[in-house]
Amino acid sequence: MSKQSANLKLTALDQPGLRPEKAADIRPILAGQSLIWLRAHWVGLALLAILMAAALLRLFVLYKSHFIGDGDEALTGVMARHILAGERPIFTYGQTYMAATEAYFTAGWFALFGFSSWAMKIGPLLAALALVALNYAVARYYTGSRLAGLLAATLTAFPSLYFLVIGLRAWNHSTETMVGGDLLLLTAWFIVWGTPPKPEDRRIWGITRRQWVAWGLLGLVVGVSFYGHMLAIFYYVPVIFFLFLKDKLFMLRPTVLITLAGFLVGSWPWWLYNLTNQWATLAYFFKPNDTYKEPPLRVLTHYADFSWPLATGAYNYWFNTAAGLGILLNLTFLVSLVGWLFVRRSGLVGWLKLSLAPARPVDLLLLMVLCSPVIYLLWGAGNVAFTPLDTTGRYLLPLIGILPVMLGGGLARLAEWLPGRWDFSRARAVTIGLVVVVMVGVVGSNVYLYSKADYVVAFQSPYFPELKPPVDNIPLIAYLKSQQIEYATCNHWVGNRIVLESAEAVKCVDYHDLSIGGLDRFPDYSRAIEQPGLRVAFVLLNLSDGSVPLEQRLKELGVAYSRQEFLPYIVIIPTSRPVSPREVVEQLHYPL
Repeated sequence: MSKQSANLKLTALDQPGLRPEKAADIRPILAGQSLIWLRAHWVGLALLAILMAAALLRLFVLYKSHFIGDGDEALTGVMARHILAGERPIFTYGQTYMAATEAYFTAGWFALFGFSSWAMKIGPLLAALALVALNYAVARYYTGSRLAGLLAATLTAFPSLYFLVIGLRAWNHSTETMVGGDLLLLTAWFIVWGTPPKPEDRRIWGITRRQWVAWGLLGLVVGVSFYGHMLAIFYYVPVIFFLFLKDKLFMLRPTVLITLAGFLVGSWPWWLYNLTNQWATLAYFFKPNDTYKEPPLRVLTHYADFSWPLATGAYNYWFNTAAGLGILLNLTFLVSLVGWLFVRRSGLVGWLKLSLAPARPVDLLLLMVLCSPVIYLLWGAGNVAFTPLDTTGRYLLPLIGILPVMLGGGLARLAEWLPGRWDFSRARAVTIGLVVVVMVGVVGSNVYLYSKADYVVAFQSPYFPELKPPVDNIPLIAYLKSQQIEYATCNHWVGNRIVLESAEAVKCVDYHDLSIGGLDRFPDYSRAIEQPGLRVAFVLLNLSDGSVPLEQRLKELGVAYSRQEFLPYIVIIPTSRPVSPREVVEQLHYPL
């Protein structure tokens, strides 16, 4: 074989069209290009990794919980069934201020995958992951730091135990409230601090097309959130204030027309319902004066002692958090906010002067946090639809959702501040150390608390944290069907699950709750259970596993009955004659 032939053969075996030495020379070039690509895209890759970790964590939690839901989630599932049957609810049954959005999402998943508990969790899972990405964007734009975005995304991916659980509940427009709030914040950032239009940009009435679009999108997002849940007011207050600082006459500009149009499009279900139902939503919020209102100081004390620790993760419903962990979590978030107030003191002074000049975007987020106790106070001390004191934490979702942004942004700001104070090498080491210590402390504490949780219990009603329900109610439902029972009365946290899991073959009414003014979720059931001669079963919570007052009452009435235990429930069915729930209403609240 000639030398030329040998060279040709080597070329063919190595890389067509290149000599062997040339092929060797290109490998470092390719490696260098890979490094350049990784450096150019490291933020996106890091965010993708965070999202994957967030998804794996949430799937693990759902698996450990057996995809169980509570009574409110079961209500969402029942509404989804009704939607597939042709109904078109606008609000959650019994709550004319909370949109039925989750029920429509769930109906779609039911249509694709059939009726199942895990299908109900798809919507909340996707919303929770969207919140991770959106918190990255909010931190990125409001602090001007990609590092802040990644830290905020990490803290949102591994949040407090309560935040983790509540983000996976199929509560109508719950996590969606935080998702919509982030979208509102991003739209407001573009309007207030976005790139100003160029002189050559085409204008209509002196306003560029991008500005028209931005204001229209603002109206649309506000409209959807207004229809969704009035918790959005936490976002409205700071956004409106900064729009005012930007332009004192913004409400008189032509853009108000497109904003109003977007608002009406986004909120049209709200108007459709209220125009045809005597403004029921407003009536829900503006009820006649209650004779009892919490004193303002007690409301603020409750905020400090309960709501703030719940938002930081220092407190949860299901077990006691170690004192050291609680102090660490509370102080970390509190110090980050105090640090922001110190750094942004000039911007806060600008509020008093009604000037945007000294302001920075993060000032809007600070105002949102500062307003949260004030809004909470007005709700708690005022005459509103919510309970006098929030005992579930869900009414501070906007604050819970924005705290990771404030902490992540604070750590990133600290990382930028230190190098300007010390020599580079020392500052870099201290910066990395501080950020790592704080992130490991917060995320590590949260992960430790995850390991302590019983997720079957955690996904149940916070009003009954001591109740550990069965994973499914199939044996109970089978028994009720075998006894030809169509209607039962029981606590709605139990009853709504029975209704859903039986595909409404068994219809449950919380008769005691309705007798004291509780929400009537299913008026048709409530009327039907009053039919004379109807055979009704009584499903009771039996936390003490003993004789119940209902049995004593039936004996007083001379009524024979059967008793069957499906712990933690007892099923009592009158056998000698039908018993109306109104005859035993006082005994139906047992034991809680």
